[in-house]
Amino acid sequence: MTSFKSLFGRFFVEKAKKVYSFLIIQIVGALAFSIFGLLIGTGKFGEFLNFYTELLPDWLMGFCLLSVFFIIFFFIYIAVKNERINRSQTWRLTAITDEKFYIANSLSSFITFIYFIFLNISVAGILLTVSFFTDKAFRNSCERMFKQFRPNFEPNTIRFIFDFMLLLLLCCFFISLVISFLNFSSKAIMDYLPVASNGLVVKLLHIFIVIVIAWLYTKAEKFFVNQLLGSLLNFLNFNPTYNNALPYVNVVVVVDNLILFIINILLFKFFFEAEEKK
Repeated sequence: MTSFKSLFGRFFVEKAKKVYSFLIIQIVGALAFSIFGLLIGTGKFGEFLNFYTELLPDWLMGFCLLSVFFIIFFFIYIAVKNERINRSQTWRLTAITDEKFYIANSLSSFITFIYFIFLNISVAGILLTVSFFTDKAFRNSCERMFKQFRPNFEPNTIRFIFDFMLLLLLCCFFISLVISFLNFSSKAIMDYLPVASNGLVVKLLHIFIVIVIAWLYTKAEKFFVNQLLGSLLNFLNFNPTYNNALPYVNVVVVVDNLILFIINILLFKFFFEAEEKK
């Protein structure tokens, strides 16, 4: 039997192959846009050389702007990769239970996505540090911004940023679970339909399933939040010290993820079979 740790590592290595390709394209693209922008601004290559110190701050700004798009693109790539592995007969032949297979695949996809975000933050931090110490104008701008920000800075600001970033990651994981749920549930339903499967039927099933999920989650969440979660949090004395609903929202999203995660495991184990690659 293959261990969970071993399979998780193989999944991570397989999915991380494209991480550095995405990152290199992003870095080179941001640099190209920065050089092109400075060349247009100066008009001549000789004048551009006199403004070479401005390249790093422009490179930083370009990289941060591209990060938004590349993180979205990478999320789409990793979601597609995740579903392809779920359908792969080669991977499903691994000597491990279906539950552990699905959990290893899903978690490795999410960890790979977080790893890509971490690399983006690291590159941005390096560019920021180098720009700060090499460009005097950029350093002065940063110092003025820090002075303006410092009087309004408090520990709760860090908590808010942390809670907000955690909420974004939890929502990304929820979206990936919904994609898997649509894939598993539509496949399970199609197996029991008397008509031949085709693209139109699958799309209609997806729309129907999304509507049903939205309705059920609306009903369940109202009951959960109003009746159960409030009583449980009060019993545990889980009260944030600052006036913010984000911690409660994060708890709700975590519970939603766990419910959908368990449903996906059951669907994957009992109703979803791998397809032979044609």
